[in-house]
Amino acid sequence: MATKKSQEEIKYKVSGHVFNSNGELITGQEVLGADVDLRGAAIYKTVPSVAQLKANEGFDLLGTATTDDNGYYEILFTAEMYQRNEIGLADVIVFATDGDKITARSRLASEGNYNNNELTNWDIRLADSTKRGLSEYEKLMKVIGPFVKQSVLELYQLGPSADQIAFLATETIQDPEHTRLAVQADVLKNDCVQQNTTVKSTFITKDIEFFSELFYGIGRQAIALDWPSLVTETQNELKTAIDASIAQNIIGPQEDIAVDAFITVAMRVALEKSATAPETAPFYEVIAHSLKDPSLQKTFVQTYMQFNGTPANFWSNLAQQPGFTPELIGSLQLTNQLSILTSQHTALIGELQATRTISDPSDLLSLSTQDWTAIIQKVGVPASVPGATPEEKASNYISGMQNLLNASYPTQRIALMVTGNQVPIKDSSVKTAVSAFFKAAQGFDMGSSRITDPNFDKILKNAAGNQYNLAQQQLLLMQRIFQVSPTPDVMTVLLSKGYTSASHISSVSQNLFISREASSLGGEDVAISVYNRARHQSMRAHHIILKTMDTQDRATPSKIITTQQQQTISNYLANLNSSN
Repeated sequence: MATKKSQEEIKYKVSGHVFNSNGELITGQEVLGADVDLRGAAIYKTVPSVAQLKANEGFDLLGTATTDDNGYYEILFTAEMYQRNEIGLADVIVFATDGDKITARSRLASEGNYNNNELTNWDIRLADSTKRGLSEYEKLMKVIGPFVKQSVLELYQLGPSADQIAFLATETIQDPEHTRLAVQADVLKNDCVQQNTTVKSTFITKDIEFFSELFYGIGRQAIALDWPSLVTETQNELKTAIDASIAQNIIGPQEDIAVDAFITVAMRVALEKSATAPETAPFYEVIAHSLKDPSLQKTFVQTYMQFNGTPANFWSNLAQQPGFTPELIGSLQLTNQLSILTSQHTALIGELQATRTISDPSDLLSLSTQDWTAIIQKVGVPASVPGATPEEKASNYISGMQNLLNASYPTQRIALMVTGNQVPIKDSSVKTAVSAFFKAAQGFDMGSSRITDPNFDKILKNAAGNQYNLAQQQLLLMQRIFQVSPTPDVMTVLLSKGYTSASHISSVSQNLFISREASSLGGEDVAISVYNRARHQSMRAHHIILKTMDTQDRATPSKIITTQQQQTISNYLANLNSSN
């Protein structure tokens, strides 16, 4: 009966949450409730300790509590606890205490704040963020950890099953994405445990339980929690992600030495796992054509995956790594180029680099379609290549590579076409002179170099002999048509049709040009492309002519253009006349 009577005396309740200055809920915070009377009103805002509060005799103590995992507290009290010097309901204030010290306080309640004898949301905010609440990870694990243990499972064992992870989140009423990250983080931690040679050199196995929390912190910063993704992250990037999650109270504070050791282990395991992961194993197979040493392979993969600069800087940095000789780097560069060309077709790369021993992708320009077909019959076609039949897939694959080679090495392609009598040059002696020029003129580019450049002009004179004038005219003609051609093959068709310049092509209407030439050029799209290029070149030439005429008009003030600029334009105009 005594117990029943004491319960009936509980008439009032004050409740709320405790936050730090960052708005984080504080777990385990001691709080003290008190009723303030007239004497206490003088100091309730500033009293620094519980001892001074009691000595003042202006407060009736209503009880204490400790905040739970959600930072929540509640204090129950009766009227008998405060009616000594009080009229009406208690004027309640709640203090946050640290031992005897008062660290923060709620606002002071008055009778109008009560609702059915309760004071709710009577929150306390600490002055700083020295105290941290339970981290997001701790709160999550306090709920899902015991649930998983009850099923006699480990969290990492749920990794392969999206349905189990979804069930776990639903049953425990937790965020599905956070639950998934916690599971995946434990999967990676378990991988570290299994990778004994890496982990045991740094930690005893039982000491790496905190790995799961750090992996979770990394995952919450939008870094994918899988080894192929982690191998692309640098040490600084992982450290930045962990620091951010600590600052946001996603994970708890960690010692720097522990974080550094974790990152070292994680990066080593990521590198080991990347050699067999489905996403990255083909990359290892590709570089194995140049790199046989597994340790050099891992060094290359890590450097390649984590590098963010220009290709030139990458190769320059790689050259500083032990074991990477100029010859090895050259072989790797070739492998990289062939990987791009073949869409990472490992067998084809091996056939071209090892069996056929090519030294540069431009060597492949000499392969005919028949040559390519024979090679593809041997190594096969990647599954991603479109086509209704094996023959169509092979044809599409070969055409794609040939087009890429022609676009990458147009001058070399045209030189081979001249030698192979694929460019319509009627005079055989002129053809021989043009072919000799291409062989001798290293660095000449059909798209940007000028035949009249003194260096190339000298080479042409030596190569062509008494055919110099005709060879020069032929090269200028080829350049003019190449400028409007999307591919070398289109250039040869236009030359065979008798077109001589951009102006010649654009002198007819677009519709007429398309109707005449679309079928021979490879379709309407190609014909439209040629015509648009020709019209652009022609309009550009006319614009320059008009501007030049303006600058040479005696009525134009000479200060608008210098003598040197006039001479430059005149020289350009002379070259333009020869190319149109």
